[in-house]
Amino acid sequence: MANIILTIDDMPQNNTVAIIDYLESKGIKPLFFGIGEFLEKLPEPAIYALKKGLIIGNHTYSHVNLAEVSFEEGIEEIEKCERILDDIYKRAGVTREHKLFRFPYLNGGENGERYDSYLREHGFERIDDRSVTDAQYKENGWDREIGVYCSFDCREYLLREGSPMTIGQIYDDIDSVFLPLAGDDTVDHIVLTHSHDLTDENEPLYYEKIVERFLQDKAVFKAPSFRKP
Repeated sequence: MANIILTIDDMPQNNTVAIIDYLESKGIKPLFFGIGEFLEKLPEPAIYALKKGLIIGNHTYSHVNLAEVSFEEGIEEIEKCERILDDIYKRAGVTREHKLFRFPYLNGGENGERYDSYLREHGFERIDDRSVTDAQYKENGWDREIGVYCSFDCREYLLREGSPMTIGQIYDDIDSVFLPLAGDDTVDHIVLTHSHDLTDENEPLYYEKIVERFLQDKAVFKAPSFRKP
């Protein structure tokens, strides 16, 4: 059975607390990545997450594509989100033990190496991905970088009005990867999902449906662990 490290981007939103409560009922500890401007506007779900023992990483201030802005602008996006995260941890009364970063759109562009050096120099940690064997993950070099990437993207953010994506297609994608791994407990996958109110409006409780499908395919959720670069 494959082991899943569940990561959730773009929090906090109005459905974040419901996601946390559902995952807690299943014994699942996700790794969140927060957007700075959302944290400013809606801090309570983030504080709730921290008090539940969860970790929130940096997903920039405005979810800008760092491949499309200057390196200096990108660093300001990261640092502005860092200041907000530090404040959220303080307000929650929780010590911030781990600093994690995920690129919006999983892309640092031509400045990717410079961002990687910056993250190393400023105390960001790597997720422990030594058991992630996905070929594309390794071909992309994500097993060597500080940023937290993913080896399986649920793409549930495409469950929007007018989009051809269906929950059935997501089930098929999950089955195609995880059913063949049902007897193998040596493989880890870093799974990407999102906390999105708009997705919830179009596919109610999408996060429960996706988790149940993983469980149906005999996947096992594990808490994330980290290591120094």
